[in-house]
Amino acid sequence: MAKQKFYAIKAPDGGKIVLSWEECQQLTHGVKGVLFRAFPSRAEAQNWIDGISAPVPKGLRIYVDGSFLEGFPKAGWGFIVVENDTEVAHGSGVTVFDAESRNIDGECMASYQAMKWLEANDKTAVICHDYEGVARWAKGEWKAKSSIAQKYVEACRPLVHRVSFEKVAAHTGVKWNEAVDKLAKDAIARAKKGPAQSAPAATKVAPVAPAAAPAEPVPEPIKDPKTGQMSLPL
Repeated sequence: MAKQKFYAIKAPDGGKIVLSWEECQQLTHGVKGVLFRAFPSRAEAQNWIDGISAPVPKGLRIYVDGSFLEGFPKAGWGFIVVENDTEVAHGSGVTVFDAESRNIDGECMASYQAMKWLEANDKTAVICHDYEGVARWAKGEWKAKSSIAQKYVEACRPLVHRVSFEKVAAHTGVKWNEAVDKLAKDAIARAKKGPAQSAPAATKVAPVAPAAAPAEPVPEPIKDPKTGQMSLPL
């Protein structure tokens, strides 16, 4: 039996808590200035409405996301490494081959690249994702039927021991989830400008710890034989 979720809705004129996603959609769809989030308890939902901040999660967390834009054949991907609510590193790019499942290709690539970053830096972390398949496929809970799912499962098999997963609600004001969504969209914007702008980005922005290994692009970019664009392989 699924656990009860509490959907907190925050509007300029007040807030409300509802118990179903359907009711939350009815009250928020198309309404400007409204934010909403799901919580595991009513107390947490009310605290969010009242502006009471939850404790910052401890340990290393990596937010991942993918994006797809009509008229552009590839998916964008991005990840942001966070420790104690401070950005440590980030990476972004576009898929090498045309996206067969729109933004899902980018979601899978982002998760895979996050695992590669952890492997390169010999660390473990929680991957925070908004597409459920990122965790389900990696953990073997969903059968990988599509080509992208099969490639993702095969690529992350030797790396998945470094991660656990946490699902976050998309587009509900979660700071790092919104930031990584923009990162994936920006990767597409760069790619549309041409090969010189579309190389994957992986940037160290703050040390994980005094002895932390530097964040470097992994793996090396390769050229798409059809378009000549540079990106990272899955």
